[in-house]
Amino acid sequence: MSEFDITFELFTLLLGLTMAEVLAGYARAYKLRSRIRHDRLAPSDTDANGKPQQIRIGWLVPLSAAVVLFHQATFWLFMYEVQGNVPLHLLSLVCVLAVIGWYYLISAALWPDEPEAWPDFDEYYMAHRRFIWLGVIAIAVLVEIGYTVYSEERAIDAPAWIVELVDWADMIGTLTLLAMPFVKSRRWAVGLLAIIVAHFAITTIFAPWTFV
Repeated sequence: MSEFDITFELFTLLLGLTMAEVLAGYARAYKLRSRIRHDRLAPSDTDANGKPQQIRIGWLVPLSAAVVLFHQATFWLFMYEVQGNVPLHLLSLVCVLAVIGWYYLISAALWPDEPEAWPDFDEYYMAHRRFIWLGVIAIAVLVEIGYTVYSEERAIDAPAWIVELVDWADMIGTLTLLAMPFVKSRRWAVGLLAIIVAHFAITTIFAPWTFV
């Protein structure tokens, strides 16, 4: 067991808290959706004139939350794979804590805390998209650097079509992610988010068969 293994459980706990923040947003959205569906608006769900607000959840925020969850799960896999190769010192601790802390800020910014202040969740997404996606991209770059430095090379034992499919999915998912901070059209944003989710679905299904 390496020195870094000792702190891995702590990092796992902290990362779990960031993922719980994202999942809590889904729970709040589900409760809000149920309340809207049954026309049981609370007094706080009214505008300045006392009229009920029409709160719309949309697709942008839930899809963004799904993508962030996938990235957080990928980061946990990265930590698990390199834990035996990362030396334990203050710099490594600060780097990992900074990444997890950054993830927490992103997770907290995904969902509006006060739906009555953002009755249209798509508008909330458009106002915060650059903070969310530039943060995710920056973390992905750091993880890629860390993976290159600390990961061990693994042999590929899979049919060529699976390897090619995963490679293409990774490339398309990466290019799509890079475009997300700059997409101003809601329809284009939903389409690109769906592509990223599909990329992670393909990776989830086929990546375990790629390496030995």
